[in-house]
Amino acid sequence: MEKGDVVAATVLAGLGIFIIRQSIQLNYMSEYGPGPGFLPLWLGVGLIALSLPLVYFAIRTPRKSDLEKASWRSRGRALAAWLGFMVAIVLLKSLGFILSFTLLTLFLVLAMDRRSPLTAVSVAVGGALGFYLIFALSLGVSLPVSPWGF
Repeated sequence: MEKGDVVAATVLAGLGIFIIRQSIQLNYMSEYGPGPGFLPLWLGVGLIALSLPLVYFAIRTPRKSDLEKASWRSRGRALAAWLGFMVAIVLLKSLGFILSFTLLTLFLVLAMDRRSPLTAVSVAVGGALGFYLIFALSLGVSLPVSPWGF
């Protein structure tokens, strides 16, 4: 049994329960559609639902030997991905959502997934365009813009 997985699943389930308890105090529906309690309620349900398989597989899977545990290299890659997200958040205000998301995706696909530059550019531009089409144009959500207006 992996204790870390059990602890993580327990924390996730507890967070899900907390979110559900808080969302019950909000309106589930409004006169125009889903209310402010709709998303948090289903987020909490999703967290609980995803924590259950984590506990199940942590209990059913035999314990890994010390040699099979995460190496420093894999931990460094996880830290690099986290730092990439933090840099993208910092750049969000100065570069806008589209450009910071594109740069983040380029970094993740090129450096972390080690794909070709053509693949990285295709995924980054396609993802940014998809976000813009869905959220800005279709749903009318205002995404953070750069000083240059994009």
